Amino acid sequence: MVDLSLERSWTVTDEQALLARARRLEPEALAEVHERYYPMLYFYILGRVGEAPVAEDLVGEVFLRLLEALHRGRGPDRHLAAWMFRVADHLVADHHRNRHRRPTVPLEEAWMGPIQEEAPDVVLRQRVREALEALTSEQRAVILLRFWAGMSPEEIARELGKTPGAVRALQHRALMTLARRLRAALDQGDLP
Repeated sequence: MVDLSLERSWTVTDEQALLARARRLEPEALAEVHERYYPMLYFYILGRVGEAPVAEDLVGEVFLRLLEALHRGRGPDRHLAAWMFRVADHLVADHHRNRHRRPTVPLEEAWMGPIQEEAPDVVLRQRVREALEALTSEQRAVILLRFWAGMSPEEIARELGKTPGAVRALQHRALMTLARRLRAALDQGDLP
């Protein structure tokens, strides 16, 4: 099992040194990238898809794409975390798009017929997930890292290559958007 605790003592200089080593395909550096960024990416993706096995698969795909890019002499030049979060955003969007194209229904659910009523917590989680999808990718990253992973604005700023003030502004705008969307859902009777 992978340790999902978050190491928080890194600086931008540390990240850039690690990236330089990873670009040279040093095995120790690649292992360090995985250990360092897996927890953040996992929590970020889990917050967007809501299913642990799917989140694990998508995080694996992020690292696969990083390795492929590094082997081709491409990939991130300055901000490793920001590059991986952008890839994660694209993978999550593809996942949701494919899911809507080919919806799946568990076999036992198909045999039981239509569900009478959705449980309130399921509805609430779905509305929150929909509200998160309305945010920009940077706002989503800040919200999920701040509230799911418990990182401070300063830690998030280092990870995303931004200033703490920019992170706080993204957080504020994101929370306002989430509040507005959830309030609208509540007013329309879409929330329990």
